[in-house]
Amino acid sequence: MKSYELRRAFLDFFRAEGHVELPSSSLVPNDPTLLFTSAGMVQFKDIFWGKVPPRYPRVTTCQKCFRTTDLERVGLTPYHHTFFEMLGNFSFGDYFKEGAIKLAWKFLTGELSLPKERLWVSVYEEDEEAYAIWRDVIGIPPERIVRLGKDQNWWGPVGNSGPCGPDTEIYWDWGDPPCGPDCKPSCDCGRFSEIWNLVFMQYDAQPDGTLRELARKNIDTGMGLERMTAVLQGVRSNFETDLFLPILDALRVLSPSPVTRHPSLNVIADHIRAVIFLVADGVLPDSEESRGSVLRKVFMRMFRHADRLGISGEKLVQLVDPVVETLGSVYPEIVERRALVERVIESEAEVFRRRKEALDRLMARLPEGTTIIPGEVAFTWYDTHGIPRDFIEAEAQEHGLSVDWEGFEREMEKQRARSRIVVSYDAGGLTSEQAAVMRDTRFLGYTELSLEAPLEVILGSEGKAQDRVKAGEEVHFIFPKTPFYAEAGGQIADTGFVENLDREGKAEVLDVQKSPQGTLHKVQVVSGEFQAGDRCLLQVDEERRRKIQRAHTATHLLHATLRKVLGEHVIQAGSWVGPEELRFDFTHFSALTPAEIAEVEKLAFSVVLRDIPLHVEELPLEEAKKKGAIAHFEEEYRGKEKVRVVEVPGFSMELCGGTHVSRTGEIGPIVILSEESVAAGTRRIRALVGERARAYLAELREERKKLAQLLEAPEGEVLAKAEKVLDELSSLRRENERLREELAQLRARELASRAEEVNGTKLLGAVVEGDPEAVKILADRLTELLGRSVVVLGTAHSGRGFLVAKVLGVEKVSAGELVKAGAEVLGGSGGGRPNFAQGGGPRAENLAQAVAKALERARAILRVS
Repeated sequence: MKSYELRRAFLDFFRAEGHVELPSSSLVPNDPTLLFTSAGMVQFKDIFWGKVPPRYPRVTTCQKCFRTTDLERVGLTPYHHTFFEMLGNFSFGDYFKEGAIKLAWKFLTGELSLPKERLWVSVYEEDEEAYAIWRDVIGIPPERIVRLGKDQNWWGPVGNSGPCGPDTEIYWDWGDPPCGPDCKPSCDCGRFSEIWNLVFMQYDAQPDGTLRELARKNIDTGMGLERMTAVLQGVRSNFETDLFLPILDALRVLSPSPVTRHPSLNVIADHIRAVIFLVADGVLPDSEESRGSVLRKVFMRMFRHADRLGISGEKLVQLVDPVVETLGSVYPEIVERRALVERVIESEAEVFRRRKEALDRLMARLPEGTTIIPGEVAFTWYDTHGIPRDFIEAEAQEHGLSVDWEGFEREMEKQRARSRIVVSYDAGGLTSEQAAVMRDTRFLGYTELSLEAPLEVILGSEGKAQDRVKAGEEVHFIFPKTPFYAEAGGQIADTGFVENLDREGKAEVLDVQKSPQGTLHKVQVVSGEFQAGDRCLLQVDEERRRKIQRAHTATHLLHATLRKVLGEHVIQAGSWVGPEELRFDFTHFSALTPAEIAEVEKLAFSVVLRDIPLHVEELPLEEAKKKGAIAHFEEEYRGKEKVRVVEVPGFSMELCGGTHVSRTGEIGPIVILSEESVAAGTRRIRALVGERARAYLAELREERKKLAQLLEAPEGEVLAKAEKVLDELSSLRRENERLREELAQLRARELASRAEEVNGTKLLGAVVEGDPEAVKILADRLTELLGRSVVVLGTAHSGRGFLVAKVLGVEKVSAGELVKAGAEVLGGSGGGRPNFAQGGGPRAENLAQAVAKALERARAILRVS
């Protein structure tokens, strides 16, 4: 049976048994406690935990899964994988143990026609109910029912409490002779293969360790598609099934030398599936502690094994074909995002190449005979050269070396100690007594740019509270409420003024930052004084705020546009929003083409022209996500009762705490200035909006007018005229080079006749006219005419004397030494290779003497020889 036939047979069987077939969920779970979907039950976790009611009592799925718990064993065993498919059937308060066991047995022995005598089962040692069902209802002989402990046949809880229960596992007996008298499924002799696990979620574990019966008992089963396919196809290794053979065949074609069996083949065949599916589900490699770092680790391991086979990493992009051909009809996302997957593979291959070359150079500097890389050395590689720890460890193993990781950790701790800068208050300098007073400044700047508030705290330069402040001092003010936006989310802080309403006093607001003690307003008192408790008028610089708002809303438009033009893999990776200027970093793996940049700019501006009113509301996080709001830095919002959703209806919806325009028409023109790479897999756009964009375009218009005047052409024909002028210039340059060459030949023939001969070597020196490049060409032509020779030429250029020496076929004479001697007469210096050198100095009037001195040096050497 083919793997696709097994997948379909399983799902069809359970549909016929009253189950609803649901699609696989993403490898990126909608669960902040999990990095990846590692089992079929993950998408139903909230049902199992009792947080939401089930939509259907019976469900069946084929779930794509990803795990790295056994990463180092992948490729070394017949059945360990990172990416795999899990066939499963689930019951939510419907059938329980007997129903699950009967269905499993019916599918295996009926639908798949597996011989009953080749099937063994294990049960939890205290689960008498499951044991009895297998023995009395199914009819399996007791000698093929194995009782195992909690470490083998018990699931959960996740953490210290929650759903859990016993499980029963079904094994295939390959028919090998027993390894001993106690040979059974708990052995690792290879005789048995676990093919199906039935979990009975029966209990709710309490924090004190006690178990309570669940009111609604559930079933969660999992059958590994790869393992079951191996059984049905009669092979011991999953890598010998039709799921992997096409990949392995393609790999052998890539290998520069014949290879049939090699662990690295299996590693690559497994990992290529993993990276394809992860990237297709929106995971992109990075170096942070995240999903992206796990993906990068898998990439690096895959490329390292390719390197062992002599296959360069970028060639592995050719393995996308067999994976898409095998699984694309089941998982269309890998077809739709194929181009992105290929770009990511090529990009990561380059990351691996650069890291490996850098580390190889560093390892080459280790003293001969080194067996253990010192911790301080490894830390330098990590800290200074940016090579990750796991990469160092893996490459060290490749070279047969170990690493002193204890010494590494000591160096890491030293760095942490150096990095601990003890300030008197967070983000502004609070003393310990002030830090004890926690404040929450209310931000009212979404609707108000001016308001009155009492001055609660004045903090001096050292973070100590003070009663008053006078003109000329720079301090921090804290108010109970403020219209000033504190720097956050890439948006810079507001500026403005604070006016004292109780006495004469005015302060300029220079910066605004958040802190646990309230919003800190960094101010410069420009006149009068302020005392704690004074009533103040807080006034934001309105014009500057409007400019910042234009830029911030423009980043949302650009983000949405980039996702539409390039694909949904584009995710915000950072931003800086200033007055009508912005930088926007995003995930993408190749430079944008001019056409793509133009399309992004055009689409974003089309939304401006439609003058769409923005819609802003506060919602619970999960509700906002259900509505489609993009939450790029979701961890920042977790724990908050509500989040702020900024929507450009029909175009963009994001979680955002920044300030925005009321209507898109307020943004004005959007002009993309540049697009560049800032890191592997991360691009950056710089753009202007509003008045600054208009001014930039006006400047370009003026430059175009001036170009038209210089080229003596109508503005509409500037480009064509410029191209014509450049073509003419190129033609003139070629003609000039030709004439220079001819002139050099003529002058060379004339000068060659003046050469003297010393011991079989032609010696020639002269002061000539021409620029340094022409003189170099002349020297070349002279040595070609003279053969074994020493030529020294001088010329005056831009008020300086310039010397060239060319030596052909005379080892004892160094051109560098000749130029050095001559350049001294010119008041300068020079040098070069033994056969060619150049130099000069400011005393151009001494050129003849300089050439003569160089020649005399050559004569003296030639006469001795």
